[in-house]
Amino acid sequence: MRGASIISVGAFVAALVAFIAVNVLAGSGLTRARIDLTEGRLYTLSAGSRAIAANVPEPVRLTLYLSEGRADIPPQIATYAQRVREVLAEYARASGGRVVVEVVNPEPFSDAEDRAVAAGLAGIPTGRGQERIYFGLVGTNTVDRQEVVPFLRPEREPFLEYELTRMIYLLGEPERRAIGLMSWLPVDGGPPNPMTGQPGAPALQVVRQAREMFDIRAIERDATQIPTDIQVLWIVHPKGVGEPTQYAIDQFVMRGGRVLLFVDPLCDADVPPGVNPMQAMNLPKNSDLPRLLQRWGVELVPSMISTDRDAALRVNVGGQGRPEPVDYIAWMNLAESNIDRADAVTGGLRSLIVPTAGALRAVPGATTDLAPLAQTGPNSALIAVEKFSFFPDPKALLAEFKPRGERLTIAARVTGPAHSAFDDPPEGVNSAAHLQQSAGPINLIIFADCDMLQDRFWVQEERIGPIVLGLNKMADNGDFVIAALDNLTGSSDLMAVRARGTFRRPFDRVDRLRREAEQRYQSREQELQARLRETEQKINELQRARPDSQNPGGMVLLTPEQQAEIEKFRAEQVATRQDLRAVQHQLVKDIEGLGRSIKFINIGLMPILVGVAALALGAWRARRRRADRTHRAALN
Repeated sequence: MRGASIISVGAFVAALVAFIAVNVLAGSGLTRARIDLTEGRLYTLSAGSRAIAANVPEPVRLTLYLSEGRADIPPQIATYAQRVREVLAEYARASGGRVVVEVVNPEPFSDAEDRAVAAGLAGIPTGRGQERIYFGLVGTNTVDRQEVVPFLRPEREPFLEYELTRMIYLLGEPERRAIGLMSWLPVDGGPPNPMTGQPGAPALQVVRQAREMFDIRAIERDATQIPTDIQVLWIVHPKGVGEPTQYAIDQFVMRGGRVLLFVDPLCDADVPPGVNPMQAMNLPKNSDLPRLLQRWGVELVPSMISTDRDAALRVNVGGQGRPEPVDYIAWMNLAESNIDRADAVTGGLRSLIVPTAGALRAVPGATTDLAPLAQTGPNSALIAVEKFSFFPDPKALLAEFKPRGERLTIAARVTGPAHSAFDDPPEGVNSAAHLQQSAGPINLIIFADCDMLQDRFWVQEERIGPIVLGLNKMADNGDFVIAALDNLTGSSDLMAVRARGTFRRPFDRVDRLRREAEQRYQSREQELQARLRETEQKINELQRARPDSQNPGGMVLLTPEQQAEIEKFRAEQVATRQDLRAVQHQLVKDIEGLGRSIKFINIGLMPILVGVAALALGAWRARRRRADRTHRAALN
């Protein structure tokens, strides 16, 4: 017995020594070993990110300014900060030492805080004097170029990898990226008026913002060659494009150039200079590149306008004296549900205002893939462009609207191998290096509307007289353009980085219960408000019908019918409010019941199942031992 005790103690000591030894060896010799068992492999960089980190041409330093060790840091920021640190460490490992990560705690009134502020980081006020919480990233390279994320917001977590990969990529590219702008609309400003000498219209706000980030160069509409240093060709409203220019665009794409293309079946902004707006209504306002689009595997549905009952913008019709608000189904406000949340271009957008847009569709048998970036909802339909050409009637269009139950693609990304639209260069065009096949997968972003670029559909200037105070943004149209240009000027590896999942796991079922309850609550509330308005209207009608509606003292007298109507409404109001309280009470009961079920499963059921499994295993082993003893006894 004593020997057995000594053996047991020795076995315990040996197991303890082995445990410590394994942990020491793992800590020193397996520091680079990683096993990512999270859903969506959240802690594993994509192939594109690893390629950019491993091939960065010069060393890059990423400095994470993170306030730590303070009790006033919000829990969601502290949790997300750990996630950011771990992902940054993955970049450092993937780069082989060319990406250096540094974490700095900018304590209040320190030199580190001064550097963070000077770099452009935004701090959150803590409420204690001038102290702030910092959680931003500064990237620098050897030529003092700097990229900054002022504050790493937890709600942007799905795009964390894209933002970090983009920062590393840009720091490896020392020069500003060149964008060629080829437009048949005066997006970059109109010419001065030859009759009055007044200056022309200013450049659109989206073009002015693009010039702050990129080297925007004008390309002539009849260009027969695209400069080789142009990375992206931004084409707006191409009309009557000649074959030599189409060939130049075609070969630009075949060589690997990217295109941001805006076409339109009906562009209201297409009013030629010096032409009366009424006369301009008789001129063609459509634009397209059908020969090129066909080879790129996409088509602009001819002479049709996309409409959406659910996304329709409300406009005023009728005279100025009695304007009537009506949903205009051709002017759409595409919300987050209409936008691809996984693409880096559209993932951060909240809305796009799109007037009289067309629709894009894939060509059967195409070698490319068409991925929608913005779509209508299912309550949509295509309507002939003639319905919108001359003073469209929003009320009539709404009354005649018949949805087709399919989503229409307004904007799309087109990728994949493609063939040239030309077997040979056009006559008179010298091309010693004609490409019949794209050098690699093409990458294009196409939008079936040009009016969305106009300032009036997404941004307004706030002024005091001639002084511009700022911009009031109504939609994210400009952000879409800037994000598309930024994305297309990146490498193929960067464009391959998609939105990732989130390490937070929300209570989806609880949220669904809450949404359903809120819908019931809002429905009953709207019903109550409608009944209130109806009752008030009836009371007013009864009051106006009475010739003696007012007594000599000016007091309103109520008839028995009016008094009965009011009492009836009050009873309905009390009953409806009781129903609303019942809905809220049921919501609380449903959530509490779900919580009790989860607690029972986690705290009670799982241990019971484990215990039952242990007892079953023990009983099975006991039977095996008894069977073995019986078998040995039989043999002896």
